[in-house]
Formats: sequence, structure tokens, C-alpha cells
Amino acid sequence: MPIVPPSRILSWHEDRLHGRLRMRRLRSQALGISKPYYVYESPGLAEAKAAPVLYAFRGHEREWVNMQEDDARTRSTAIQDIDACVEKGLLPPMLVVMPGLNSANNHVPSLGINMVGEWKRPMQGLGSGQFWTYLTEELLPTVDADYPHLANSPRLTAGFSLGGYTVHLLTMARPGYFAHAAMYDGLFMWPGHRDPRTDATKKKRTNSATACTDRIWGQAPIFDPSLGKPRNQDAMQRWNPTDMLDAAAPSTLQEMRRTTYWIACAPNDGNEGNLHRARFLMKRLRKNDFPLGFDATDPVLHPKAAHTWHWADRFVVRFLREAVGDLQHASAQAAAGE
Repeated sequence: MPIVPPSRILSWHEDRLHGRLRMRRLRSQALGISKPYYVYESPGLAEAKAAPVLYAFRGHEREWVNMQEDDARTRSTAIQDIDACVEKGLLPPMLVVMPGLNSANNHVPSLGINMVGEWKRPMQGLGSGQFWTYLTEELLPTVDADYPHLANSPRLTAGFSLGGYTVHLLTMARPGYFAHAAMYDGLFMWPGHRDPRTDATKKKRTNSATACTDRIWGQAPIFDPSLGKPRNQDAMQRWNPTDMLDAAAPSTLQEMRRTTYWIACAPNDGNEGNLHRARFLMKRLRKNDFPLGFDATDPVLHPKAAHTWHWADRFVVRFLREAVGDLQHASAQAAAGE
């Protein structure tokens, strides 16, 4: 996918939004570079005493707002859909933040972690590769500082594909930080990176009880820069959200349960697909009494859903309408009790 310049993206949205889409840059000490990100400010945001703040992840900052990101997106972007819902009163005023976590050419994903591998230098947009530090210690506080009137507003996060992994990582490593977390067709990690589908179908295990049998996370070249080649075992363990869940202390689990999880995927699967991973994660969350949105047993978004931006856009709007409705109901109950 050719890189679409920000000027074209902003121009496309300028006359199509009731709110405003902006691109900002944060001079990151962690990365040693200036990193861009997009923000959408809906109508009524400046006057709102509290408004949901949504962090949307995939990889490149342009993906949620680029009309040409794939052929399935034919009429609008996710931001246009959200904007239309706010204008119609179907959603309240809100802020949407879309961070960039990949290289500038979108060839190298950071996953939102502190990268431990190697990449061709200079590769613009990666800097030092310390993206977890950038995201959690610089970007999140910067957004809070830029919108002080939203300090007590609920935070939400949504991710598509690898963005789903990043959302899962954030919710496990920052328990309770987000009120709602949504993941569409996420590439989730297996416990200990052992793929139960591989182990079950081939009926064999390697000699090591801790060996990685997930060939996607363990062997896919696209993850070499972030996780190392050969894989850095410390990084593989540190950045596995499923293992974080399994190892969480009771007090940490209690904090994690403050987040409602909304998991959905396309119906198609294969040994490299995401359906089995979504089902596994939902089962793990139910076992630990986590609150789940949508259908708590079946993650399939729609029988015709696919791994495309058309369906990711539909997913995030549906998530927001249901999750924000929950937040508004809780707020009304709290106000009635005062």
C-alpha cells in the first residue's frame, strides 16, 4: 500500500466531517524522533465536561483514517462513521487518538513493545524502537495534558489485527486503565507461545516444555525486528499478554476486571487464522470472571465478516454504540444515587 500523505488524508476529511481531524507530532525522548499521530475531535468536545477518549490501534497512524487503505473501504472511514453517529446523537462527543506504532513506510511493526531485534537503518519512524516506553510514558500523558477537561472521562481502546494484540497488551499490563477494550480479528498469543492446535493435530511436542510451537509469533519474518531473530526468549515472555493474565495475582485480576472486553473476529480460520485465538482468549477471560461484551461465547462478528477495513470500521462503531451506552447508563445511575 503506497503511503498516502497526511495532506491528502486531512483534505479528504475536511469537508466530510462535522468535527475535526488533526495530525500531531510528539517529540519522543524514548524513540529519539518526532512521531506523528492523528486525533479526531468531535462536535461538542470542547464544551463537554466529560467525553469518552478512544485510543485506536492497528500499526500505522493513517490506517483508521485512510480511505484507500484497502479496496473494501468504499464510502467512508471509521472516523467519518463515528462523526456521523455523534452528529445524529447516536454517540456522545468524544476524542479519538490514533497512534503510529510502525515504521513510516509501514513495513516494520513495533507491536507497541520495546523492540529487541534488528532492522535496516536508517528505517524512518522507528528511532530506538522503544515503543512501549513511548506509548505509556509519553503519548498517553501527553493526550491527558492536551485535554485537561477530559481528565475524569472514561478511556476506551480498540484494535484491528495486530492492533488487537496491542490492546490486549495494554489491558493486561495497565490493569483498569481502560473502561472498555475492543479487539477485532486480533492475533493473540498462546500461553507460553505453545499453539494447542499444532500440538493436538501433530500429536507431538518438542523436547523442551517451554519451546515455542506458534510458528506465526515464533517464525514469521515480519516480527524479527520487534522480537529478534532468533527470537529473544526474554522478550517473548515479557510481551505475552496471555501469560500476564495467567500469572496475575488476585489483586491484579481484580483491577483487570474493571475493563469490559469486546472480542470479535471474522468467521474464516486456518492454522494461521484468528478465530481459534479469539475463542481461546474469550474462554480464558470467562474462566477468570472478566466482563465480556457482545456474545460472550461466539466471537464471530458476522457470517460475511472479513479481515478488511470495511468490517473493522463496522466493528468499532458497533462497539462504541454498545460500550458508550453502558457508560451513559452507569453515569445516569451514579447521578441518580447522589
